[in-house]
Amino acid sequence: MLSFSKKYSFIALGFFLLIAFGIFIGNRLIEKKSFYGELSRTITSSLLQSKTGVIIRTSFASLRRTFFLAEFTLSEANVLEIDSLNQSDLASLQINIPQYISLTNFYKTYGQRMLGNEDIKIISREEWGADNRYADPRFIENFCQKDYCYQEKYNPEDTFSEKEYWRSLELLINYRKNFELYDNFFLQSIKKENNFIYYYLPVEEIIIHHTAGKFTTDFEESKKELRKIYFMQAVQRKWQDIGYHYLIDGNGRIYEGNLGGKYSIGIHTYGHNKATVSISLMGDFRPNHDELTEPMKKALVNLVKYLIKEYELDISQEKFYLRKPDLSGREWSENIIKGHKELDLKEEPTECPGIEPEYLREIIYSSLKTSAVYP
Repeated sequence: MLSFSKKYSFIALGFFLLIAFGIFIGNRLIEKKSFYGELSRTITSSLLQSKTGVIIRTSFASLRRTFFLAEFTLSEANVLEIDSLNQSDLASLQINIPQYISLTNFYKTYGQRMLGNEDIKIISREEWGADNRYADPRFIENFCQKDYCYQEKYNPEDTFSEKEYWRSLELLINYRKNFELYDNFFLQSIKKENNFIYYYLPVEEIIIHHTAGKFTTDFEESKKELRKIYFMQAVQRKWQDIGYHYLIDGNGRIYEGNLGGKYSIGIHTYGHNKATVSISLMGDFRPNHDELTEPMKKALVNLVKYLIKEYELDISQEKFYLRKPDLSGREWSENIIKGHKELDLKEEPTECPGIEPEYLREIIYSSLKTSAVYP
């Protein structure tokens, strides 16, 4: 009887220690989450008023200690040494902030709908007939039970070749190593009127696509085609909204895309949805297909100008500190505007946006250099 009691006493003691360890780990995770939120708020309110790029390096001391800030210049960026907040097992935190973005603008305006100004008209979702029911998972589920939808969950193993699958894993590993901390540091969210939660990050570059569908110039036909794209992406692909931020039809009309608004994360480029804004040209612009019209060119240029002003992107410098296509780090590049194909990981890369990205950059950059956007 005594040996029986001793046996179960040890089991009870082990169970108690396991619970105590779980509580300890949970408290540490809560402390870290609180720390990151406080660090983000403090840096936002005190440091990121400037438009200059920074590298933030933090060494953690005490939750109650005050920030001590010292700024000095490096060849490519400014450095802020912060002796701050929390006693932590994390020895240091480094966040590389590109010089040309405005974090003040991000925190003040993320989530706002951008519908143009006196110089540019952007046709709203209400005008082209967006149906906010498409964001409702129950609506999607009911439709997909009786009609065709794509697979339940996007899975690279099912859609990629073996080589492409390993590339996708490399992309994920590189992202987690080089950008996950940065993105989590600044990530914000808003639940919009369609009851869908959108997420937000500072925008670093613009990506141009084509819809590879019907080319339209008539307004009613364009709205019909846009609703078709919207339904396919939101319902049949189960994304709950259209993936693009803006679309342009053959007559140069510009349409509002997803409801997330300014700085929202779209769904348009595998591995590069975060920190980008997407523009899609309506039609198929591969060689021997549709042709990019002059109204479309003008609308594309005007939209890019509008985005640069609204996001307060400093494009006066010759090169920008951009994420590499494979996310293995950052690189200095003049291509703040890219075509989808330049970021695709497929063995046979997508032809999107059909037109060569360099040609699109020539159209856009030549206009920007003679516009009021440049100081």
